[in-house]
Amino acid sequence: MSSGKTRSDRERRRALARKKRKELQRIWHQRYIRIFTYLFAALLAVSVLLIPIRPKESDLEKRELAKFPGLSLTGIFTGTWFSDIDTWFSDTFPFREQLLACQSGVEKLYGLKGEELYGSAGQGDEIPDSAELAPVLLPPSEGDDSGNNDASQEGAVQENTSEEGIVSEEGQAAEETAPDQAETPAEEEPTEDGTIHNQGEVAGTVYIAENRGFEIYYFSNSSAVAYASMLNTVHAILGDSVTIYDMLAPTSFAVCLDEETQLSLGGSSTRDAFNYTYSMLDPAIQQVPVLDTLIKHNAEYVYYNTDHHWTQLGAYYSYVEFCKAKGISAHDITEFRESQYPGFLGTFYSYSNQSEALGNNPDTLVTYTPNGTNDCIISDGQGYEYNYPVVDDATEYSTGGKYSAFIGGDHALTTINNPSITDGSSCVVVKESYGNAFVPFLVDHYQTVYVVDYRYYPNNLTTFIQQNNVSDVIFLNNADAILQSNAETMLSMFM
Repeated sequence: MSSGKTRSDRERRRALARKKRKELQRIWHQRYIRIFTYLFAALLAVSVLLIPIRPKESDLEKRELAKFPGLSLTGIFTGTWFSDIDTWFSDTFPFREQLLACQSGVEKLYGLKGEELYGSAGQGDEIPDSAELAPVLLPPSEGDDSGNNDASQEGAVQENTSEEGIVSEEGQAAEETAPDQAETPAEEEPTEDGTIHNQGEVAGTVYIAENRGFEIYYFSNSSAVAYASMLNTVHAILGDSVTIYDMLAPTSFAVCLDEETQLSLGGSSTRDAFNYTYSMLDPAIQQVPVLDTLIKHNAEYVYYNTDHHWTQLGAYYSYVEFCKAKGISAHDITEFRESQYPGFLGTFYSYSNQSEALGNNPDTLVTYTPNGTNDCIISDGQGYEYNYPVVDDATEYSTGGKYSAFIGGDHALTTINNPSITDGSSCVVVKESYGNAFVPFLVDHYQTVYVVDYRYYPNNLTTFIQQNNVSDVIFLNNADAILQSNAETMLSMFM
């Protein structure tokens, strides 16, 4: 009897203990919920109060930041409104760039861990050994009920007779020098080799070695064919009265890194890609190969450390090659007024979450001002125009925006009239941002230089060229900009 009572008392005490624990758990859960609710409310209040000081643009990334999404029932039901709020919140957080720099500094404390790829690594297409001329894609003539131009396209696909870019049986490009592109005289002293051979750290889409950034190049066969086809079509549209020049600009990846490192990173051979693209061009198109020239000068400051563009010195060496192709004399670099603007941190710095290695190796923007004029007219393509310097004083430019000192950045149409030349000569430069640093060197060779950024130009360029009696059309695009979509955009301007 006493033992049964003892067991009953123990069970009662255990039941009371369990009840107390449950009650304590309930009380603590309520406290946690209150604390979380208060913190969330406080964070929300602080976020609302910070709205006026949230940044709207990023100087380093050179882009407009996400905007607060407009309220819509569709967005609420599909959930996109909430995800857009999340994007806006993180994209416009006050002191975001400073926090990213702090994060980069903390990660630096871990030490280098060999090569790293942040994000998914790409894979370029295999570069073919040979190619026929890329097809001409002329629009159907009036009255053509078939709606196509198969006959003209078939006639344009023929065996390649261009000497530039012939590929040997072993797959190695055998470059031939055109008569008006003479090799450097033998007596000229060889330049210092600045090729980087050692491996470094990969951060994001940016490969970092010796405190310099590089973007890995991946070849796309469809893009190369589309680009060559675009040029052949433009040549067919404009006819022989207009000379077309094509300059494929390599990036620092091909110029400043040895080929073994390029391939080890999974990149493609820029040399083989350019030779293949050139092999598909109509022989009437003037090729301006600049890769070997830039490699020859790669110990000089021809590419930025923290930005994906070439420097104006790199553009100058390419301008010299253009003058050879055109058969004119290039000005010596000393004939231009030089200015320097330190403290430039470009796209690689922002893409790598403000890498400390790049931050400790900022660039100096070096500019060369043309002699004939330093005035240009910028048009947005919709009728709004304003005056701007061809090469501006970048002293007050933001840390990440100094490259915009060249022709004011990217615009639909930029017109430069040189009053010291009155022969009626003119050219159109079809370009992306690599062309900006190149254009100032053309000013002293033409009465009028028209600069068209195909990403923004809204009108028919064929009509423009004919109306303005343009004699030269210069296509300048860097390796990473040779995309099928870009080729289609360029072609649409001429159709």
